[in-house]
Amino acid sequence: AFIRLADPDDVFPLAFRPVQAALGAAGFAMTVVTVDGGAEGACAEGGQGALPYAVLSGVPDREPFGDGDGRSTAEEIEAYLAAALERAARRDGDCAGRYSLILRGADDSSATLVQHGPEPLFEEMESRLMLERFEGLFLLESDDQTRVQAFLDACEYCPNEAVLAGRLRAMRQTERVLALETEIWRDIENDAAPDRLQIYVRECTLCAFKDEAEVRLAALDAQARAEADEARRFAEAAEARDLPGLRAYLADCAACADRDGAQALIAELEADAAYQAERAALAAALTAADDAALDAWLEACRVCDGRAEAEAALDRLARLAALRGPCLAQAGLPQHGGPRRLDAIDAGAARAACGAVLTAFPDDPQAVVALGRVAQADGQAEEARRAYQSGVSAGLPAAHGLLAYLHFAPPGGAAADPQTAEALALDGAAAGDWLSKEILTILYSRGLVADRSAADAYKIAAPAAEEGNPVAQFFIGYFHQTGEGAVEDPAAAADWLGRAVAQGYLHANSFLAELHEKGLGDAADPERAAELYWTALEAGDRTARDRMTAQLSEREREVIRIIQQRLRDAGVYNGRVDGLPGPGTVRAVEAFVDDRAAQAG
Repeated sequence: AFIRLADPDDVFPLAFRPVQAALGAAGFAMTVVTVDGGAEGACAEGGQGALPYAVLSGVPDREPFGDGDGRSTAEEIEAYLAAALERAARRDGDCAGRYSLILRGADDSSATLVQHGPEPLFEEMESRLMLERFEGLFLLESDDQTRVQAFLDACEYCPNEAVLAGRLRAMRQTERVLALETEIWRDIENDAAPDRLQIYVRECTLCAFKDEAEVRLAALDAQARAEADEARRFAEAAEARDLPGLRAYLADCAACADRDGAQALIAELEADAAYQAERAALAAALTAADDAALDAWLEACRVCDGRAEAEAALDRLARLAALRGPCLAQAGLPQHGGPRRLDAIDAGAARAACGAVLTAFPDDPQAVVALGRVAQADGQAEEARRAYQSGVSAGLPAAHGLLAYLHFAPPGGAAADPQTAEALALDGAAAGDWLSKEILTILYSRGLVADRSAADAYKIAAPAAEEGNPVAQFFIGYFHQTGEGAVEDPAAAADWLGRAVAQGYLHANSFLAELHEKGLGDAADPERAAELYWTALEAGDRTARDRMTAQLSEREREVIRIIQQRLRDAGVYNGRVDGLPGPGTVRAVEAFVDDRAAQAG
């Protein structure tokens, strides 16, 4: 039975017992009483009209309202009606009644109140139930609260209502928790200390920002460790008064808590006179590209500010020296291990070796000047001049001597320029260049510079000779041999000329041979004299050729005889070996020298 009462004066509770007795006497197994607050008939079209039909049609027995066994028990119907009445009250407000009561006619909750047939009583209601059931299942997979709420507000039979309502509550609870966690995260995400972040990670419910919190914690941990490391580095550098270490601290620090202390200590150390002297020595060594000076600086430095720079420069110089070696061996000056004579330069090999230097070290003055010698050997005087001038501009001592030589003995019959040659040679000699000293010696000994004489040439050559310059040694020997610019001293002449000969300076051979030939400074030694002449002839030395041809008549007879025998042994002389000068001997000497030159070419 479904009864709806109007009770504007709210007297039904007082009449409940008699009404209950009357209803019990009527024999209904279950009665639903809805009490309105208004006049009788108010909201008569309310939403409860379908309830008896739903009960009769078996809706309460469908999952999840019943067990589907074809009968609706009192317990099942009561559960269905209670949910429906609560839903109506929630949706319709006053139209659903002030309150409703469900009264049982018997205490047996398992008693069957409705027995259902195999076919639904109302197909339309059954179809509606199925549609709502599937819609409810679909919504169980949805996170759209609005759709779930709309279904719960509009459904008629509302299968899955409890599950959907629970899901809706869970989603709303999640939403509330997420909102709270978001608010919390916005407050702590930029914390400079880890405390609140750690609590969030440990206690969070949804933990929507846990990954970000852990990243932030890791960053704070790394920052703390870095700050501790920075503090340690500063303390160690400050205790050791380590200027490079203090500079490195300032360059790399992140927190820089000790920046002011580091800057003050750096200023103090930089003001120290010993430090300034050490830096000046390093600057000089770097400017000069002096590997020995750099090694010495690294060995002796105390503050060692610039160690990395010095080590890098040494590494660069070592690589440069390794590349320069083959280049200078092919086309450098003799003091650098290269050939003295231009015609001894292998142009192809020299260009390849020096080109390798310039590939790795563009504009290296040593390689540029060496290639200038190659150009000069090829007769390209202007190219050589440009290369030497480049070397002079770079401050290369050897370039001064080479450029001075082009002014002293210009190719192509051009007029010599002794003044420019002297100026260049003076600068080169001051820097220790041997060729520059040689040119000055020649200029002064020949009187090509005003107010300069052989004595001045001797002063230039003497220190170079002591340094081991074979050309200077020759000149010192020549000056003592002739008495020009120095005291005539055959013994000293023999000593210095012998040193030049020992170093392979062939031009000295004939002058030393003359001393041995005539017994000057020592007993005559024609064998030694002839040997010296012969060695020079084999090498094509012009002075030895003149001595054995144009000046043959001035030679000692025993020396001529030995030379004649050597010429015969060489197959170029068929005359008598008698020590007498004659045209046959002269022709044999010329033939021998020309033949040797042809073989060498």
